[in-house]
Amino acid sequence: MFVTNNTIAAARTYFYSYIAPAFSASESKAMFDAVVQKRLNWTKTELMLQSNGRLSESDLLYIRDVAHRLKENEPFQYIVGETFFYGLVINCDSRVLIPRPETEELVAWLLEDNSTEISSILDIGTGSGCIALACKSVLTRCQVTAVDCSRDALDLAQLNAEKLALDISFIEWDVLSNAEGLLDKGFKYDRIISNPPYIPLRESASMEINVLNFEPELALFVPNDNPLLFYKRIIEISLLLLNKNGYLYLEIHENFALEISSLLKEKGFINIELRKDLQGKERMIKAKKATFIV
Repeated sequence: MFVTNNTIAAARTYFYSYIAPAFSASESKAMFDAVVQKRLNWTKTELMLQSNGRLSESDLLYIRDVAHRLKENEPFQYIVGETFFYGLVINCDSRVLIPRPETEELVAWLLEDNSTEISSILDIGTGSGCIALACKSVLTRCQVTAVDCSRDALDLAQLNAEKLALDISFIEWDVLSNAEGLLDKGFKYDRIISNPPYIPLRESASMEINVLNFEPELALFVPNDNPLLFYKRIIEISLLLLNKNGYLYLEIHENFALEISSLLKEKGFINIELRKDLQGKERMIKAKKATFIV
C-alpha cells in the first residue's frame, strides 16, 4: 500500500510528499482539504472534526490519482471538475479556460457601476459561462446573453446555468466570422463584457506547462502579427449592439492597454478608463458609447 494506514493523516502525509516541491505547504493543504471535502461531501468543519478519521480503499485510490495528475501538471480545477468564481461554484474542464481572479475583478467593476440601471448584458466568448452567471446572480432581473464559438464550451456553460438555476440565453456565434449572429436580430444591450483571447503566440514559450498542455488554445492565443484581432471585432460589434449610453468592458493584455484605448477612441467611444488588477497591471478597460453613435 502507498500509505502506512488508511487514516486521513497518513493520506495527507503521502499527498504532501508526492507533489512536493512543485507546490507550497499552503497550496498542498488547500488542495488536499478540497479533495477530501469533495470526495466525502464534508464541510471544512466536518473535516476538522474528522481529522483522525479513516478512509476507504477507494477514497485512498482517488487521492492517489489526484496526486498523480497534479504531478503531471494537470490543473487542479480540472481534476476536481470545479472552481469558485464570484461566490459561485463553476464546473470546469478542458473545454474551457479556468476562470481567473482578474476576470472576477472585471465583473466586479461592471456590477459596481450603476448596476440598478442595467437591464441587459451580453458576454462575448463566455467559455464556462462564469462572467454571465456572476452577473445574473447579482442582477437577477437583468436579461443576460452569452455567446461563444465553441459548442463544447456552451454545453458546459449551459450545465453550469442549470446547476445554479440561473436563466441565461446561450448562443453559438463566432464573432470573427461573416455570420451576422446577433447583429441581424435587432438585439441591444446596456452592457457588453468580454474576456477574449489576447496572448500572442510568441508568449507561449514562457507560459506554464499546466496552461499550455491542458487549457484550450482557442481561448488563449492570437496571431503575433494581429494581437488586437478580437478587440477590433468586438469594438465594431459593440457599436451596433450597445444601447445609447451603453458601456463596453474588456479584459486586456497589459502590453496593449494604450493601443486598445486608442482604438476605442478612434471608433468614437468616450469616457475611456483603464484599471489595474490586484497585481498592479493594467488588465481592464471600459468605455462608453457616445450619444452621437446610432
